[in-house]
Amino acid sequence: MKHFLHAGLGLCLMAVLVMPLWAAEEGDEEVARDPSYVKLSPAFVVNLKRGTGAKFLQVKAEVLVNSKEAAEEVKLHMPAVRHTLIMQLSNQDGRAIRSIETREQLRKDSEAAVKKVLEEMTGEPVIEGLFFTNYVVQ
Repeated sequence: MKHFLHAGLGLCLMAVLVMPLWAAEEGDEEVARDPSYVKLSPAFVVNLKRGTGAKFLQVKAEVLVNSKEAAEEVKLHMPAVRHTLIMQLSNQDGRAIRSIETREQLRKDSEAAVKKVLEEMTGEPVIEGLFFTNYVVQ
């Protein structure tokens, strides 16, 4: 009976000592997340497809990252990010991009393209989202 009592007491003591360590590990994961936005500046100004209405598109954009390391990766690979977005934006029909639905689809397609190029360059996901903060069609 004494052995069971000592074993039970030992297990309780271990649980009391180990639980704070598990809690600290879970808390560390939350601390590692440090969401911020990285501006993709200067603004993108592109020519649109000829014969499709509007001639120019100006877009300001930012990407959402979850760590300072990810923000640095975006900055490091900014030429590739900008190239990808210029190609994506300039391939648009000037009439279609005026609608809200097409703008949102363009944003989603641009986000996917940037995610892809950054993942190819770094080997891991870097951005959580891409957002247009200004959008002008002329």
